[in-house]
Formats: sequence, structure tokens, C-alpha cells
Amino acid sequence: MKRVELSPGIYHLQGGANMGLVVQDGRGLLIDVGLDKDAARRAWRTADELGVTLEAVFVTHAHADHFGGLYFLQRRSNVPAYAPALEAAMMEHPIIEPLYLFCGAAPIGELRGKFTLARPARIEHPVDVRQRRLDIGPFQVEIVPLPGHALGQVGVAVGDVLFCADALFPAETLAKHKITFCVDMEETLATLKRLPEMPYAYFAPGHGPAYVAGDEITQVCAANRTRLEEVCRLAFNALETEQETAALLKYVADYYGLYLKTSTAYFLTRTTVLAALSMLERAGEIVATVVENRLRWRRADHT
Repeated sequence: MKRVELSPGIYHLQGGANMGLVVQDGRGLLIDVGLDKDAARRAWRTADELGVTLEAVFVTHAHADHFGGLYFLQRRSNVPAYAPALEAAMMEHPIIEPLYLFCGAAPIGELRGKFTLARPARIEHPVDVRQRRLDIGPFQVEIVPLPGHALGQVGVAVGDVLFCADALFPAETLAKHKITFCVDMEETLATLKRLPEMPYAYFAPGHGPAYVAGDEITQVCAANRTRLEEVCRLAFNALETEQETAALLKYVADYYGLYLKTSTAYFLTRTTVLAALSMLERAGEIVATVVENRLRWRRADHT
């Protein structure tokens, strides 16, 4: 784990899934907690190296790679946890993540692995996302709604640093995975547009490096927007004739040269494609119809 001090006492802990650590008067606020006990143990060790006792944990959203290690910390220290209320419910009932990926049905075995089904965690302090300022021990934080990647996702700002969760992904992720995950395309695009205008000096995401205000954050947000807008455009272009969801997913994946090797990769990618279709449908550009017991998508008739 790489420890980067962005501002005095404010650290970006960079690894598979990044975390934040804010230090004041020998006490620490951990922002996100990683995938599993190994990630949580590394965060604990970092706090120990800095002579810090963890005061609390704030989890930005209920994806397993951001809260999976919380059960370990709570078992070890009984540290209290804060999270947006909707996401908190999912952390306490983590079956919800694989459940929605599998269309609401009991999920298959592959979706029950630790990458999509974390251990349940206690969230003692569900936070209303409209509550913009919050005192946690000695820490004064600002809650910044960043919906789209997850419905209730928030960022946590301390001083001039915004820990912005998975509102954006680095260029390396765009190059490797091509299609980033989101549940609401419209909200994701709006968050990406708004993010560079926010009054912070540093933006510390859940994956990849931190970015400084100005050109750096503007460029990475633009690259994320461009990719998601392209996914929407591809889905629309494919609808010169009626298509089923599976055919549209294949069309988009083939365009990017993706080879989806696992069910998990398939369902994650399908969610983003469905988010694109949902946005297009709400905009009146396409419609969903059922023909011969098959759900089909087609372009709307504006004549």
C-alpha cells in the first residue's frame, strides 16, 4: 500500500482499492476500508505506524471492494462506522449487491464470492446524503453526493481534499476494462461534469492516483464521460433493427474487443449497458417492447 500525504495529516492510501486516512491529535478517520481483512489489516498497520488510534470509519458506497474489510476492523476494535443511509442498508445486508446483479433472483455461486458478496458490517451511523456537514470526533467533514456508480455514493471532503470514491476511474482502468460500472448513467455523467468545478485542491478516487484541481481532474473526468457517452451511442447505433439485451451487450463488448470470461464480468458489464438503455429510454430515444415472449429494444418512432 502506497501512502501519499495530499495535505497535512490527510493521506491517500493507494492499493487495489484506495482508502483515505485523516489524522488529527493522534486520532484517525478511515475513509473506505478495502476488499477484505488483508486490506483492512494494512490500513490498521498504517495507522499504527503513524501513532494513530482509529476514531471511526466512513464508507462511501456499498461495493464489496470498499467495505469488505470492515467486519475485520469492527471485530478487532469495535470502531464505529458511518455511511450513506441507502448504502448502509446494503452493507448490513450485502446479499443485495449480487441480488441486483442477478436481476433480483437468488444469485449464482460465482456472484457469492468476496468481490461481489462481502461480509455483513454494522453501520452505527447512517448518514442522510442531504446532510452536508458532519462532525466525527475531532473531524469536520463535508458530505458530497456523487451518485451514479452507486445510487447513494458520496464523497467525503476534509479540508482541501475530496475523497471522491468511484465517481471516476483512471486512464489505466479505461484502457484495461473499457466499460466502467455504473447503475445510473445519467447521474454518473452529471457527477463527472460537476466534479471538476468543486472547490477542492485534490481529488482522491477509490482507484488510481489522486488528481490536482484544474487540468488534471478535468481531463480524467472528460475521458470517463467520453467513454460512457460512447457506450450509449453504440447501444443506440445497434438499434437500426430491434435487438435483445444480450445482443446489445455483445455488440458493445465486441466493439471494444472485450472477451468476458466470467459470469461476474458479464453481469457487471450488462449493468452498465442497461444503465445506458435506461437513460436512452427515459429520454424518449428508444422503447422496450415484448415480442414473442422476448424483451426487445428499438428506436422510438418520432414521426
